[in-house]
Amino acid sequence: MRRQAEERRAVVLTNTEKDMLKELSEARKGTWNNTLEAQRKQREAAKAQRLEDEEEAKCVLDREEASIRATQRQAQIMRANKMLYDQTDRVKSFNSSLLLSDVLQERDLQIDLKKRVEEVRDRHEAAFVKEQEKAWEVADYAEAAKASERKQAAMQQRDAQLLQIEQFKEQILAEMREDRRDGELIRRRAAEEEEEERLRELRRREEAMRGAMETAKANAALKEYKAGEAAAEAAMDRKIEQFARAKERMDAARRVHAEAKNREKAAVRDAMVARMEADLIARQKKAVEAEDNAAERAEAEREAAEALKAAERLEDLRVIELSRQQQLAIKAAEREREREREELFVRQWAQRNEQLQREEEEEKLETFARNKRLQQAHVRQIARKIKKANAERELDLRASLAATRRLEEEDELFDHYARVCMDEWESRGKSLRPMMVELGKFDPNRVT
Repeated sequence: MRRQAEERRAVVLTNTEKDMLKELSEARKGTWNNTLEAQRKQREAAKAQRLEDEEEAKCVLDREEASIRATQRQAQIMRANKMLYDQTDRVKSFNSSLLLSDVLQERDLQIDLKKRVEEVRDRHEAAFVKEQEKAWEVADYAEAAKASERKQAAMQQRDAQLLQIEQFKEQILAEMREDRRDGELIRRRAAEEEEEERLRELRRREEAMRGAMETAKANAALKEYKAGEAAAEAAMDRKIEQFARAKERMDAARRVHAEAKNREKAAVRDAMVARMEADLIARQKKAVEAEDNAAERAEAEREAAEALKAAERLEDLRVIELSRQQQLAIKAAEREREREREELFVRQWAQRNEQLQREEEEEKLETFARNKRLQQAHVRQIARKIKKANAERELDLRASLAATRRLEEEDELFDHYARVCMDEWESRGKSLRPMMVELGKFDPNRVT
C-alpha cells in the first residue's frame, strides 16, 4: 500500500513537473514573433484593432451627424416659428412701417437726384437751342430752294390733271348717252314682255302656276334693274351738273369728233340689242312649249295617282275590317283573363290580410322593446354628454390660460423685436416716424 502511494505521488509529481515545464515552454514560445502561430495571433490582433478603430470612427461620425441633424432641425423649427411670427398682423404692420422708413429715405435721395438731373438738363438744353438755331438758318435756305422746285412740279402736275379731267368728262358723257338709249330700249322691251306674260298668265293660270311664279320673279328682277338704272342716271346727272361749266369751254372740233364716235358706238349697240331681242324671243318660245308639255304630263300623273289611291283605299278598308275582328277576339280573351285575375286577387288579399294582422301584433311587441332599449340608450347618452361637457369646460379653461400666457409672451417678443429694429434704424440714420406712428408713441418733438 505504501509502495502504491509512493508511486502515485511520484506520478503526480511527474505530471506537475510536466505541466510546469509546458507552461515555461509556452511562455518562452510566446515571446517568439517569427512562428506561424505568433504571426496568426498578430494578424488576428491587428484585425480586431482595426475593426475596433473603424467602429469607434463610425460612432464618432454618427454622433457628429446626429448633432448636425439636431442643429438643422432646431434651425428649421426656429425659421418656421419666425415665418409664422412674421405672418401675424401686428408684425406685418410694423414691418410695413420699416419699409415706409426706407421709402422716405429713398424719396429724399430721389428728390436730390432729380434736382441735379434738372440742372444738367437745363445746361444741355441751352446748348441744344443754340445749335438748333444754327441748323434752322441752314434749313430755311435749303427749304426755300426745295419749295421753288416743288411749286414748279406742282404746276406741271396740275396741267396734267386738268387734261385727264377733260378726257374723263368726255368719256362719262358718252357712256351716259349710251346708257340712256339702252335704258329706253330695255324699258320698251320689258313693257312688251310684261303685257305678253300677263295674257299668257290669264290663259294658263291653272296649268302653269310655276311659269307664273318665274315670270313674277323676272318682273321683280326687271323692276330692280329699272331702279338701279334710275339711280345710276340720277348719279350721272349730278356728275353732269358738276362738270357743266367745263363742258361749255369744250372746243367745237372735239365735240364733233365725240359725236361721230358716239354714233359709231350707237350703231354697234343697236346691233347687239337686236341680237338680244331675237335670243329672248327664242327662249320665251321654248319656255311656252316646255310649260305645255309639263301640264300634259302633270295631268297624266294626277290620273294615275288617283287610280292608285283608290286601290289603296280598298286595301285599307279590307285591312281595317280584318283588324277589327281580331281586336274583338282579343278583347273577349282579355276579359276572361281579367275575371280570373280578380278571383285570384281576392283569395290572395284575404291571405295577405291575415298575415298583416300577425305582423302588426309582432311589430307592436318589437316597437315596445325597441322603445325600452332606446330609453336606456338615451340615459347613457345623457350621462356621456354631461361627462364630455365637463371635460370640454376644463379643456377650454386650460386653453384660455395658455392663450393668455401665449399673448403675454408674444407681446414681450414683439416689444423686444420693435426695440431692436428701431435701434438698428436709428443707428443707420433713418427716420423713426413711421414706426412710432405704428406703435402709437409718436412724439414730434423727439423724432425727426
